[in-house]
Amino acid sequence: MQSTPAPWESRVHRTVVAGQWVALTVGIVSTLIASDGSSSSLVAMGIASVYVIGTTLLPESLFRVRFGAEAFSLGGAIVILIALTMTGGASSPYLLLSMGPPIFATIYGGFRSGLTTGALSGALLVLVTVARDLPIIDAAPAMALYLIFVLLVGVIRRLLDDIHAQARTLADEKQTATVQLERLEETHNALLKLAEDVSTGRLNATEVGADTLDAILEQFPGSSGKLSIDGDNGPVVLAARGIPDENAHKYTFPLSTSEDEVGQLELMAKDELDDDQKSAVESIIRPVGVAFANLRLLTDIVGSAVSEERIRLAREMHDEIGPALASLGLALDMTAMQQANHPELAADIQVLRSNVTKLVEDVRASVADLRNEPGPTLTARIHQSISPLDGDPPVIVDLEERRPPRPAQIGDLTSIITEAARNAHNHSQATKVVISGQVDRARGSISVVDDGIGFDPTYEPEGHYGLTGMKERASKIGAAIKFDSKPGVGTAITVEWGTK
Repeated sequence: MQSTPAPWESRVHRTVVAGQWVALTVGIVSTLIASDGSSSSLVAMGIASVYVIGTTLLPESLFRVRFGAEAFSLGGAIVILIALTMTGGASSPYLLLSMGPPIFATIYGGFRSGLTTGALSGALLVLVTVARDLPIIDAAPAMALYLIFVLLVGVIRRLLDDIHAQARTLADEKQTATVQLERLEETHNALLKLAEDVSTGRLNATEVGADTLDAILEQFPGSSGKLSIDGDNGPVVLAARGIPDENAHKYTFPLSTSEDEVGQLELMAKDELDDDQKSAVESIIRPVGVAFANLRLLTDIVGSAVSEERIRLAREMHDEIGPALASLGLALDMTAMQQANHPELAADIQVLRSNVTKLVEDVRASVADLRNEPGPTLTARIHQSISPLDGDPPVIVDLEERRPPRPAQIGDLTSIITEAARNAHNHSQATKVVISGQVDRARGSISVVDDGIGFDPTYEPEGHYGLTGMKERASKIGAAIKFDSKPGVGTAITVEWGTK
């Protein structure tokens, strides 16, 4: 089993190898100067040279295998001992070269391995000294050098390991800090968005919910979610995004303040979230919970006054502006009749009459909007209306609703979309039904799409008036409805309003 190399090992290994070449060179020069060219000195020179060349060519990875450093160090100590024996023992010119094996053992095995190899080398040197009838004290300097080198290299190894560990810890901390900064930036951006909504007067629950859900889903591609707040009659869905995967991981995050829970976020994540990712989601929705609580408090405070003001404006528009426009229209009709002999002038008057008629219709719609109290969003109404559609195929809501439609339109839009979804669920034999589109007050486009068997839009069975009812409701609110279906392909029903 090969251990993982430390970054400093290769550099120290090369330094020791270079030192061995210096020691070998010193030994060879000393041998050539001091000896008479005897065969033993030449053999010792060859043995020392083979050892140095071998350790130079030996791959570093072999030192890292289990017991590799110990085996090579032991072998090297024995080889160098032979050269020492042949050239004077403790006084050999190759004595410095014998420091190599203990140093290698210390580098790759630590203090214990280095001390063991150094002790073995010292013991062998003592045996050689005794065998040559020399005092043991002659081997003491060499044994001291073994100990000093092993301790020195061991301390250096420990310091390098500590530096490497600290560097690795700093790198991990940097990575953690980078992730935390990214999350803080995301939270900061969410707060900036809320501040921007406040400054532009667009701070409403639907806007906040949509922006929050978009920010969260950007971090988890392929995921879907639904954000709702608690209402008087249960949860009110503010935003729904994405098409859930059947294998998705479901998570529920509460939207709360320090005192109360105001809603929840349901996240269908494509991949399982770890603790850090959950914390990132919580950091984004934390200020949103406070914003929802403030919005609800503001609604409670000013709700009565706003309701009274809406009724007052509706009454004034109905009692004053409406009759004035009606009188203007009647006057234009009389003028057109009097100018029957002037066709061009009569045509211009008729254009004005048409514009007045449109104004009257707009006033009536505005009066209806003012008298109708703002209710749940279109997304919430659709979720509520399709809730009885259990079983397959699933009906998925993926609407981008920035602001709810006008009160005069939202009821009929809900009925159209519900009817289309119910028909697809009951008759299409599809694998899924998707309600998607964009809504922004007076403008919007919503499609109900399935991948089922399709049908002929021009044919409506006797006694069934679903398509006719949808067309009538669309016409009533000035919307356009389109049926796109082919047998065996699927169906797409699209309703659009305010696009012209």
